[in-house]
Amino acid sequence: MKRVILLVLVGVALFAFIFATSMLWYRFFYNDNVSGTNNVSSVTIQLDDQNNVIDESGLIPLDDDSARTLTPYEFSVKNNGDNNYAYNVLLEDSIISDDITYSSKELLSRSQLRYQLILNGKEIKTGDLDDIKNNVLDARVISSSQTNNYQLRIYVSEESQDTDWQNKYYHFDINVQAEE
Repeated sequence: MKRVILLVLVGVALFAFIFATSMLWYRFFYNDNVSGTNNVSSVTIQLDDQNNVIDESGLIPLDDDSARTLTPYEFSVKNNGDNNYAYNVLLEDSIISDDITYSSKELLSRSQLRYQLILNGKEIKTGDLDDIKNNVLDARVISSSQTNNYQLRIYVSEESQDTDWQNKYYHFDINVQAEE
């Protein structure tokens, strides 16, 4: 009789342990909303209507000071939510495959190009395009109700003057990705 009662108590304890462990597992890994608050953020990305193409017709290799006179590619990131939001601005190479006027042999390489990135009117980065790691052009946290206005210039570097840069082009896409 004592043995049966002991087995029943061990079974109930084992069941309670498994149930409690399962609930803690669920709350920790699957339910981010344990405290009852909803963390919802809304971010708007606005890209200008111009195409993001550098066609090397009429341009010459430039130094950084001369490149500041070029018309920049403009875009903005706006946080419409109530919480801070971490994001990465990605610069990704793009090839227009449906346009027969361009071929992959006419592409400028990243080693021939430089960039200037301006955030809210202040230059935050200048460098060689091939120095960008994992395509991350900028990583930032944006506060609630804030707008970050970007300007990007990509140009043939002065050091590329002796390379094969004429009659070539470079296409790129700007994407904004949430940071985990």
